[in-house]
Amino acid sequence: MSSSDEPDAVRPGWEHFAERPVPEVHGATTAPEAELAGVLQRRHEELAAARGASASAATRVHATLFELAMLIGTLEQQVNRAGEPREAADAELRHRELKNVKDRMLDVLRGAGVEVRDPKGLTADEVLDWADPVHWLQSPEFDAEVVAETNEYAVFHDGAVVRFAQVVMGAPAPAPVPALAPAHKPEPETEAPLEPDPQVKPEPDAEMPPGQTPAPTDT
Repeated sequence: MSSSDEPDAVRPGWEHFAERPVPEVHGATTAPEAELAGVLQRRHEELAAARGASASAATRVHATLFELAMLIGTLEQQVNRAGEPREAADAELRHRELKNVKDRMLDVLRGAGVEVRDPKGLTADEVLDWADPVHWLQSPEFDAEVVAETNEYAVFHDGAVVRFAQVVMGAPAPAPVPALAPAHKPEPETEAPLEPDPQVKPEPDAEMPPGQTPAPTDT
């Protein structure tokens, strides 16, 4: 049965509907154009905030680089002075000066959230996520797989690795393979020489050398 055949009593009429007020913003209805303009305005504000954060981060990076450049210049001076012939006391002083410059450079990096790590001596499991092995050494001096040498340090920024360390891994020497004993070869069996049968008498030779007679035989 089609819907046209249903009685009028079951059909909804206008009396079944109720009017609902339209939401108002600041006492007036919000037109689609005004709503779209508000969305675009908020988007522009978010982008401006993001640009400001990026600009601030870039400014901090530049300041860090400039300070490191100054310290590298100081380090170059100290290295050149360390190459000059000095007394033992002066050499110790130069070492302290170089260490002081190195520590200042690391402090500048840590202030910018940058950390330098040396993985030497750590096990393979400890450096699995921030070191790349470039070579392996096998030696009895290693009890487990550890970092034997560090070619390049790892660099972290805010706790996340941004540059993997380049390392030489050490590993225990493989156990020597025991030498196999030579296989035993059985000696060839030798046949015993046959004994002449005393019942069989040798036949005289058909030809005898001149001057010799055959030996007498028993009859």
